[in-house]
Amino acid sequence: MNRREFSKAMAASACLLLPQVGSASSRRIEPATHPTRGLRVFERLQFGVSFHFSMNTFTGNDYETGGVPASTYNPTNLDVRQWIRVAGELGARYAVLTAKHMSGFCLWDAADYDYDVAASPNKTDVVAAFVAACKEYGLRHGFYYCILDPHNEGKFDWDIPVQEGYYKLIKQQLTELHTRYPNTFYQLLDITWKLSSDQRWEVYELIKKYSPHGIVVMNQAYYQSRRNLGRICEPKSWPTDVINGEDTMPPPEGHDPHVKFEGKTYYLPMEAWIPTGPPYKPMPPMNSWFWRPGFTTQSAEKIAEEYADCRKRHSNLLLNLSPDTTGRLPEEAVHTLHEAAHIINRKS
Repeated sequence: MNRREFSKAMAASACLLLPQVGSASSRRIEPATHPTRGLRVFERLQFGVSFHFSMNTFTGNDYETGGVPASTYNPTNLDVRQWIRVAGELGARYAVLTAKHMSGFCLWDAADYDYDVAASPNKTDVVAAFVAACKEYGLRHGFYYCILDPHNEGKFDWDIPVQEGYYKLIKQQLTELHTRYPNTFYQLLDITWKLSSDQRWEVYELIKKYSPHGIVVMNQAYYQSRRNLGRICEPKSWPTDVINGEDTMPPPEGHDPHVKFEGKTYYLPMEAWIPTGPPYKPMPPMNSWFWRPGFTTQSAEKIAEEYADCRKRHSNLLLNLSPDTTGRLPEEAVHTLHEAAHIINRKS
């Protein structure tokens, strides 16, 4: 099957399998009110890593808008197996890849799309390599997909609603990812407030069709997370299976997964999503997610402390790691992570 035929198949698949929101003939799939099979697995795993690696890595801008050509992406020694091997040595049990960040650049050969690895000097399908490495080292795999996308929206605007043409692309690309990799463990969606409530429900149910026991996470974002500490779910991050605290630790009293939303109690575990990079100078309260020149990983002691605090406060830890322009985790980061693993193991 060539690429064009695959694209047509994806479009047909999306139309056939996508449930109609509000349809009387189908029961809406919604977040759980009790610990399901998928949520129990998620809570048992306790510790995951995410990898921020995309066009942003090559421009040095965490908020890269996709205005540079695809040729800008050019890792010289790409080694996804090294990422996952180091994550496993650290003790991580699941891993999440930025399949598409806000630049719009896709880390796989996306159908009918020309801003992806296939259009770059290094055509390695990073998504495929990532899934294969996770399988090899025994980690559950997951994807990150950003809704904010100036490259496809035409301008950089945090709040403008997603238009229909781009929304179709979102559904096409998520369908493509989850058709290629059914039963994916985890899907993180970012900047979800740009979608309407109906669109969020439609995307949630689309993913569940392919990965019924998978975890769908709608990120609340930095300021919202700092405000609510996971005690509630923001309306524009609903529906979600897990409350994600971006660069935010769980509340001191610990996370209670019995969270009320619109008068109904759901079972929503928490995940503290913590970057290991230095402060991001353009936005000082935040830490860096992507590697750039001068990037230094936070201390092993700090990483080990965050791990211990998440354990005590009944939350998963999703620790972000940042491969450099070679396509590998830098040696300074690897050394720090090994030190953190030593501290964690010593205190366990």
